[in-house]
Amino acid sequence: MSFWRYDKSGMRKRLRILIVSFVGLSAFFLLFRLSSAQSFADDIDVKCQQQSVNVKLSSLDVFGHNMVTWLCWHGDLKDKTVQLVIHGLTYDHTYWDFPYQQPNYSYVKNAANAGYAVLNIDRIGSGLSDHPNDTEVSGTSGAFTIHQLVTDLRTGIFANTQFSKIILVGHSAGSGMSLLEVSSYQDVDGMILSGFAHAFNPAAFTLIATDFYPATLDPKFANSGYSPGYLTTVPGTRSQLFYNLPDADPNVITLDETLKQTATSEELADLPIILLPNVSLSIHVPVIIANGQFDQLLCGTGTPCDNSQAMLAREQSFFSPNACLEAFILPNSGHDINLHLNSASWYALANDWANRRVGNSTKNSPTQPCL
Repeated sequence: MSFWRYDKSGMRKRLRILIVSFVGLSAFFLLFRLSSAQSFADDIDVKCQQQSVNVKLSSLDVFGHNMVTWLCWHGDLKDKTVQLVIHGLTYDHTYWDFPYQQPNYSYVKNAANAGYAVLNIDRIGSGLSDHPNDTEVSGTSGAFTIHQLVTDLRTGIFANTQFSKIILVGHSAGSGMSLLEVSSYQDVDGMILSGFAHAFNPAAFTLIATDFYPATLDPKFANSGYSPGYLTTVPGTRSQLFYNLPDADPNVITLDETLKQTATSEELADLPIILLPNVSLSIHVPVIIANGQFDQLLCGTGTPCDNSQAMLAREQSFFSPNACLEAFILPNSGHDINLHLNSASWYALANDWANRRVGNSTKNSPTQPCL
């Protein structure tokens, strides 16, 4: 009997533990489902269609190269304005649609939910797209490929839809290529430039010189077969290059290192061409520049990023009145404004500007047209 009482008591104890554990786990999974539903509800219906297109790097390019793209939208695609987003150096399409805590770190999902179609791309030399000899991959060739994408969007290559309103959205070197494209072809309706300014922080050149190295020296790309002029960032340096740590999630920085891509020395060499005043002065569509307050590449002594007014004052003389230039500073952010804790403020600003200056539909006129 004593053995039975001991065993019975033990069984009751174990049963209580099991019940408590079950209730706790049930509560956990319920909270997880509610949390997940809340986090993903806004982007659950966003569709993305992957498509490869052939683009040429110059007028002398006979065969062209394979570029991988993603067209994303929410609801009916008809009559939407499309945003063509162009990533910077050592990134690919994941910069705009970061695979972590979406939609918190996804410009694509936020723009789609605001009524826009978004064409996201891996530029030639990045991600899933072709990696030809690095001497062919430059800022100028990048602008030429963007022009072909704009033409494809207008002629219905993507999702059998002809887009009559197109906004270019660039980041860093992608902003520079956007400037080159629009100044050369005058074929879009507006431009959003992020991570860009005509004057750099003098310390940026030291950072780039020390934190970039040949991609084939990096464990990720050691067996890639890329030609010698492909570059990437030295492991562990992305945090100082692209982030303001107090405003960044360490998990984002870790994943960013895993996802990093390449750039070419030719793309860096084309920077002086992009920064020539005649390039931006020839822009005749609405433009907004958006940067982080603590962007190590753009902000420093003599190159203030204290607020939006300071940035506008820095850039105003580089653009014609036809650009109706605006500026925005994301407080506490570093260079990668998509990937900081307060990125939602930037997403909202970008879509508000697009609504005002271009309109999110062919049926909607801009509420504040650039005159």
